[in-house]
Amino acid sequence: MKKNDETLKLRGCNIEILIIPFPSLFGFRNNIPYIVSIPDLMHKYYPNFPEYSLKEKLRRNIEYKNAAKYSVLTVVDSQQGVDDLYNFLKIHKEKSRIIPYLPPGYIYANKDMDLKTATKILKKYHLPEKFIFYPAQFWHHKNHMRLLKALELIKQKYQIRIPLVLVGAPQESYNKIIKLISRLNLTEQVTHLGYVTNTEIVALYKKSLALVFPSLLGPTNIPPLEAIVLGTPVICSNIFGMPKQIGDAGLLFDPFNLEDIAENIYKIWVDNDLRLRLIDKEHEKAKDLILEKYARKWELVIEEALEKIKKLTR
Repeated sequence: MKKNDETLKLRGCNIEILIIPFPSLFGFRNNIPYIVSIPDLMHKYYPNFPEYSLKEKLRRNIEYKNAAKYSVLTVVDSQQGVDDLYNFLKIHKEKSRIIPYLPPGYIYANKDMDLKTATKILKKYHLPEKFIFYPAQFWHHKNHMRLLKALELIKQKYQIRIPLVLVGAPQESYNKIIKLISRLNLTEQVTHLGYVTNTEIVALYKKSLALVFPSLLGPTNIPPLEAIVLGTPVICSNIFGMPKQIGDAGLLFDPFNLEDIAENIYKIWVDNDLRLRLIDKEHEKAKDLILEKYARKWELVIEEALEKIKKLTR
């Protein structure tokens, strides 16, 4: 079927509204009202990051702006998402609606996994008994380099070797990171598992002493929420919308400051009482991170969008 035939077929389906979960002009091109989700405008903050090529920045500028401009409503993850759309793309704030992220379904499906089960699942990897965990693809903005240097700083200052387990695809920064691990003599401390299954991800959260999340991008992120739901202590970047996202259920650090990253990792590593306090706070925060509340927020946005369409067509 040709593209024009697909468009005609779609228009003939009497669709009231499309929900587009990523920036796209699909609804606009097909003359169908739509709600679009805009994840972030981080290329505006970090235009020189290698993952944001000139072509990618141009695409985002055009596609994101027009996707939001012609939507009935635009969904973002946080108040900063609302502000960024207005400040960078001049999308009026009255048009944006906030629906915070939620962990994926497999996190909830496996959230009651016990340590015995987690240990059995991970047995084939021969991991250390204690380790910190960072699930992230190897992009520059994931900030692996500073995390590794912080581990080296801890080793020098406190004579402690803290094991780190990494998972994620080997993107553009991978070779640099592997070389840095070797140069800093961290080979025995750092384990990269590559891609793992959803069940193994949950087991890694359950077994780890803490999630360390030094990402430079936001406004908010999903891994800290995964850790909160699974009861794993969180130490996280203090930039963009992440402090509000985490609240007092985790420790925050400046992701550009090696000493701050190192001190927070050391603190979470040696202080069991602190970890237990954070887990208690996570249990309270996790009460709001439920699928029913997330679904209801979407229902309200959809209902509002449909009402706007009705008013325009009267």
